Amino acid sequence: MSQINKLTYVDGKLGAPTNGQQTTRVLFNTIENPGTTSGLIFFKSFQGLTNGQTNLVQNRLDSSESMVIKTIYFAQFTSAGALVPIGGTVSQTCSIIVGNQTVVKNLPIQFNQGTNGQAYDRLHENAGAIVNDQTVSTALYQNTQPCEIRLLTDIVIPPQVAFEVRLDSTNGAYGTGAVLCALAGYGKIFSAGNSF
Repeated sequence: MSQINKLTYVDGKLGAPTNGQQTTRVLFNTIENPGTTSGLIFFKSFQGLTNGQTNLVQNRLDSSESMVIKTIYFAQFTSAGALVPIGGTVSQTCSIIVGNQTVVKNLPIQFNQGTNGQAYDRLHENAGAIVNDQTVSTALYQNTQPCEIRLLTDIVIPPQVAFEVRLDSTNGAYGTGAVLCALAGYGKIFSAGNSF
């Protein structure tokens, strides 16, 4: 089933409007000053976050919106804004919970980041890594690239259903800057049916 058909099927089962505008959708959420911890939960708290730190005000989409997640993206920044490896070099897993269902469970991300990580499906191959303060343009691993994982299955976020993303580790060093999580994919937003 294609992502468009899957989204239409889920929306139809939930009674969501069918006159939405199809679009590319990116949802993002930031956790400021997380420090060293065993886990982060994204899309849970929006208090005090500005438009540059999140593009949602609650952990659910509006009644006429839905989305298929195709990519999970994590990035960690220092308080000075420099990109650094996520959580240091400790093993980490990602889980996505939609409603009361865990739809991605303990997906390891260490293969895709850190000094020994390999770029998943070569998204960031040859993106350049810093070795002895020299940029190596033919590097096959990601040193300070964001962690980006393309999902092989379509994960649907239906309208008005709460969701969250968990990043679990053993004493991940997330620092005093910020950690960003973004979900990207195909979506549907409200459309009154007018065309221009």
